[in-house]
Amino acid sequence: MLRLSVCLIVYRGKEHVKYAASEWGIRNMKITYDPRFVPAHDMINHGQVLLMNEAPGPDEAASRIPLYGQQGANLFHALRDAGIKWAVDHEKFTWPRNDAIHHESRQHQKKSFLATRSKFITCTNSYSYWPKPTNGAHNFCPPLKEDVFANANIERIQMEIKHSHSVLLICGVYSYLACIGNDLTHITDRVFEELTEDEIEIANTRLNSHFKKGWYMGHTRRWSLNKQKSTNSLRALAKFLNWPLLEQI
Repeated sequence: MLRLSVCLIVYRGKEHVKYAASEWGIRNMKITYDPRFVPAHDMINHGQVLLMNEAPGPDEAASRIPLYGQQGANLFHALRDAGIKWAVDHEKFTWPRNDAIHHESRQHQKKSFLATRSKFITCTNSYSYWPKPTNGAHNFCPPLKEDVFANANIERIQMEIKHSHSVLLICGVYSYLACIGNDLTHITDRVFEELTEDEIEIANTRLNSHFKKGWYMGHTRRWSLNKQKSTNSLRALAKFLNWPLLEQI
């Protein structure tokens, strides 16, 4: 079920107070940003894909690595399910959600996969600081639209894009805002769909990039609920990039 919401930003001195209304009820939520900057992951490598997520969460802020927590797990399992060989080559394991000592073996597997992932996919965010709701650290809290649109933020994204990035994966409406500069319409119809030629051209002009293809993938937490659709998009991406493919898992 798609969760629809309407947000109103009210300014009280230097504070941003976001009022979010949805079919689940109405709540008041004040947003602050965690001070820890989360850059694109491992820019030493030259990945062919730029994956734009919306914003870091607590695990990403602690590790300074995008898609380090549960969303990293979602991506790991989706890539393996799609039969993408470099992901399947990593043995399936339960993704640890933190760096607890008793998860040492799984942490090693996780970090090994993240190192491999960065050689193929550069993960980043539409905004590089964790937006923290003061009424509970685990609530979903998108960044403020004006912060995503800020010149400094767009310049940061431009600097994270390399010539090797030929495919753009957009994960979430705020990521679409950052890349395309407009609100995404007919959201449910667009999830797992290829970006249009016009959208690719707009993104390349806006971000000084050289993308040749792209997909709007929606939120990674929904990929497992739409396994065949997410798999189809990821296999199409792999074929375009000549990544070796195995049978779907």
